Amino acid sequence: MAGDETFLIVDDARLARKMVRSYVTRARPELTIFEAAEGEEALKILLEIPTLHFATIDYNMPGMNGIELAAIVKERYPTARIALLTANVQAALRKRAATLGVDFIDKPITEGKICAFIAGVGQIP
Repeated sequence: MAGDETFLIVDDARLARKMVRSYVTRARPELTIFEAAEGEEALKILLEIPTLHFATIDYNMPGMNGIELAAIVKERYPTARIALLTANVQAALRKRAATLGVDFIDKPITEGKICAFIAGVGQIP
């Protein structure tokens, strides 16, 4: 059921989390949204929810980086759609994300990019 779908936002920047939440809420108000400021906090949240449908994960965070967290999340929720948010556009990072089956969203974050991710549109603008 759509009302049971979950979205996890992980970013150490509070403003970035608020922006993503705002865009997600406008696009899909029925989603249940969880937020975490870093990887360990995200993992604690994931212990409390049985399913995960979407996640946006910042790459540069204290503790584990976004690609490390994405790998753990993908292992636990293989059907979840995950996007790595970053200003780091190095080819090696993009390749690692692609290998994990993780979308890549360049910063700055925009409503169009988040909506494209949620909609499952191929390449995110």
